[in-house]
Amino acid sequence: MPLKTAGYFSSVLAFLLILSVAGRPAQNHESQRGSTKAPLKLIGVIGIPGNPLLSSDIAWVDSGTKRFYLSDRSNFGIDVIDAQSNLFVGRITGFAGPGNATPPPPNGQGPNGVLVTPGKKVWAGDGNSTVQVGDVDSGSPNYLKIIRSISTAIPECGSHCDRADEIGYDDADHLILVANNQPLTANATSPQTRSNPYATFISAENYQVLGHVTFEGATGLEQPLWVPDLRRFFITVPGYRNNGGSNGGFGEIAVIDPKSMKVEKTFKPGDCHASGETLGPSHHVLVTCGGPVVMNASDGAIISRITQIGGGDEDWYNPGDGRFYFTAEDKSTPPVDSLGVVDAQTGAWLQNVTDPGGRQAVALAENNHIFTPVRVIPAMVKDPSTDNTTCAQFGFKGTGCIAVFAHSGEVRNQQK
Repeated sequence: MPLKTAGYFSSVLAFLLILSVAGRPAQNHESQRGSTKAPLKLIGVIGIPGNPLLSSDIAWVDSGTKRFYLSDRSNFGIDVIDAQSNLFVGRITGFAGPGNATPPPPNGQGPNGVLVTPGKKVWAGDGNSTVQVGDVDSGSPNYLKIIRSISTAIPECGSHCDRADEIGYDDADHLILVANNQPLTANATSPQTRSNPYATFISAENYQVLGHVTFEGATGLEQPLWVPDLRRFFITVPGYRNNGGSNGGFGEIAVIDPKSMKVEKTFKPGDCHASGETLGPSHHVLVTCGGPVVMNASDGAIISRITQIGGGDEDWYNPGDGRFYFTAEDKSTPPVDSLGVVDAQTGAWLQNVTDPGGRQAVALAENNHIFTPVRVIPAMVKDPSTDNTTCAQFGFKGTGCIAVFAHSGEVRNQQK
């Protein structure tokens, strides 16, 4: 189904992409891509049905299913969007929901981290120390249903292990690594009685828990990342209590052997608190550490530090155009939420694109479309006239949406 133009806006359902240019899109997919060296430009948004998007977490684009997946806590599920036609497909429901839900989740919010494995299974961290596995094979009788629930709880935290959070996938050994980033002690009576965060290995073949790795004294855990050439998981550790860890109280990247399930060594991206990370070409890793840092996965050597924009919660590499993407506040006065663009080969900053309310950036390499979930705040829901997000530019006020960006050459190619 071709994308609809802005003139069609008043008569289409809210989940259609509304383009900001006139004319029909060209039917040849290659002609739509534009120059991968051209600057990015906002081309439209995708509305999300249901509750306004107040709370979300990690986003993911899967090249196998050509779908965009979003951890949509506001709607208690994983949103599924066709990343080629830019249409809302459906939602996998049954998750814990946001932390401000009524009643709130008793043991952590969700969904959180999300990814899709080659067998068309979506894996997502959820509240109550649970990893949910959903079926995203459109030919399956279980399509868009949760088919497995796997507990990552351990005795040290018992019923207080909190949410299962971000996830990585080892495609060589078919292993999932998921972080429990904020567990409490088993007999916890307050949020101050923290236990040590830990990560859990799960077989992606039979769904069995295989083991855990604990981070003594860490303040949390963030993104697990599989580095195929090294056959190792990286996981970002934001910091340590009592000045612990190899980098003092600051964050680091722990390198984990999936066979021994132990930390072999750590890298120090700087005196900062590490969070998101993604792998690009030539062993280049973009890690959020205060601001974006590009480093070498082989030895931890720093290639560049990006100063033109802050660092986001999730980072993404798009092999279609050789760019790293992330969202954060730029360095303007006052700062504005923006989509940051970095050359993955050289580590050079290229561009910031204004994206008020934009969060976790991901991309589909086949068409080089960049997607950012755009969230609203409660005041905007109460009074939509105050909505100044990217969504509001297209008439989606007080709701949130998905923003879609493309290289500017594509916009020219769409005009007829």
